Amino acid sequence: MSIDSRDPIIQINPYPESPPWISTEPGPVILPFPPETEPGPVILPGQDMPKVKIKSLFSNAFIIVGYDEVLYAVGAIAQQGETFKILPINNYQVKLRVIGGQFVRIDNNGTLVADANKDNATIFNIFRTGYLEFSLMAPQGKYVDVRQRDNMLVARSEYAGPRTRFRFRRDD
Repeated sequence: MSIDSRDPIIQINPYPESPPWISTEPGPVILPFPPETEPGPVILPGQDMPKVKIKSLFSNAFIIVGYDEVLYAVGAIAQQGETFKILPINNYQVKLRVIGGQFVRIDNNGTLVADANKDNATIFNIFRTGYLEFSLMAPQGKYVDVRQRDNMLVARSEYAGPRTRFRFRRDD
């Protein structure tokens, strides 16, 4: 048996063939997932929001009320953090109240302060960023974040990012 009498191992066609597993028919339409920071029904209608401890994912610390009623992310353990009641206005807007204290508002400098009554409390837009993780947006369109130099909560961030993410831990 000579080499010339064998069948070729590779056959080359003059034009490329489509693999049989690629279909030319249109497939099902798959809608993309909405971005996590889109406003939406974070709070279901009629749902009673629990008492929560709020933890900054950036500083890995719980929120406390400090000097002049300003909010800081410096609590090392949950017992040091304040307990908040989340009062839903609608599906994606809330007011925050410190249990045993006042409502949270934003002052002229963008700082979060717990010294307001119910009528003067700031209404925040709330965005889900993960399981029990949220970002808060102030009425002026700025996200609440943790200022790096002193861990104060301020509403100055243009975009949602790691410093604007908070975990809500139930405290029932």
